Amino acid sequence: MNYNVYFDLAKEEGIDALELYIIKKYNLAISLFQGEIEQFTTSDTYTLAVRGIYNGKMGYAYSEKNDKTTPYYLIDQIKENAKVIDGDYVPTIFEGSEKYFKKNVYNPKVEKVPTETKIALLKEIENGVKGSDSRITEATVSYEESTEEVSILNSYGLKLRNKSNYLVVYADAVAVDGEETKTNYALKIFTDFDEVDPDAIIKEAVENTLSQFGGKPCPSGKYKTVLSPKVTASLLKFFLVNVEAEQVQKNTSLLKDKLNEIVCSKKLTIVENPLTKNAFFRYFDDEGVATYNKKIIEKGILKTFLYNLETAKKDHVLSTGNGYKESIGGKVGIGNVNVVLKPGRKSEQELFEMVGDGIYITDVQGLHAGMNSKSGNFSLQAAGYLIKNGQKADAVSLITIAGNLFTLFMDVKEVGSNLELQTSSMSTPSLLIKQLSISGS
Repeated sequence: MNYNVYFDLAKEEGIDALELYIIKKYNLAISLFQGEIEQFTTSDTYTLAVRGIYNGKMGYAYSEKNDKTTPYYLIDQIKENAKVIDGDYVPTIFEGSEKYFKKNVYNPKVEKVPTETKIALLKEIENGVKGSDSRITEATVSYEESTEEVSILNSYGLKLRNKSNYLVVYADAVAVDGEETKTNYALKIFTDFDEVDPDAIIKEAVENTLSQFGGKPCPSGKYKTVLSPKVTASLLKFFLVNVEAEQVQKNTSLLKDKLNEIVCSKKLTIVENPLTKNAFFRYFDDEGVATYNKKIIEKGILKTFLYNLETAKKDHVLSTGNGYKESIGGKVGIGNVNVVLKPGRKSEQELFEMVGDGIYITDVQGLHAGMNSKSGNFSLQAAGYLIKNGQKADAVSLITIAGNLFTLFMDVKEVGSNLELQTSSMSTPSLLIKQLSISGS
């Protein structure tokens, strides 16, 4: 597709610099229920987002089509949008980094797997889940396949393109035992269909569901706690908001003025590795700045804030390649890709043994309502299991965990070896926490 017409028209209309941000997505979704196909959908989407500097202001626009009229519409929208922009910020269209670390992470074999094979996989998993235990009454399984291509072109001749794909296999089970009904699931991300292990997915979905029977609130108190990898990722996401330079500059980050100081347990090293060759690989951010692997926190010490071009200019530093769009056609904010909380050497079972008697938290709910991002205080619905004599024991439900996010990460006593890649692109292990307040019975 020839995009030169956009740049030619922008020049004619007095736009000093123009950027095209193009996203092409393909998605396949299949789900089964009671042996029948409940959903089968495919979609191809195209979005063209443009930014341009007009009379010293940045204007934005986007379209989901690209025909002969689209350039005229988008250029006109940039001009109109720029006229109503307030503020003294001098906008920038990035000319390009000196070097980019491009890798090919797209796996064409995923799309070539016959649809019949994908459906057969789901039927195998569904039958396996339902046949595992007489208490399991229903199972729902799904397969999702996604391909995304992101391109950036601009007036300075910058041309970048990143294409990636992945597949997700999901299985949930419903089990009934007397008057109790429980449901839980297993979800796994892959970049190669041949890596899918149906037996492992079946086992996890069944065990997660059946182990909840008999769950009840535990006595209120302060417990030695192990957080599952999923819970670790949920809490870490909110913690890392405080390393975004925009929050620091707005004085809303509790880590302001903490650079090169201890901000959490010395057991914690947190890195951003956008160049990891997986489904979330990105070698440039949404402003066209080259990404690179970096330490955010090293042994508890804050090593860097995360910058986009605007915040970097304010602090007279270089962007860290963390400029990501808050919405396809909108402003560039700050984000991260492939954050890794470096694992330790102890298995999750060894963490349980270190605890002796305590609690294992596997699920938290209400993060957006129960987490105060300014203070770090939280009160969240949770579920999990008691730990007795170093072993995972009775299921626990209908409890509330409460505390402060910064105190929690300072109280990490050990990091597990069980690193898991989450759908958020974070890779996190289990954590052993000195103590956590639990409200139960």
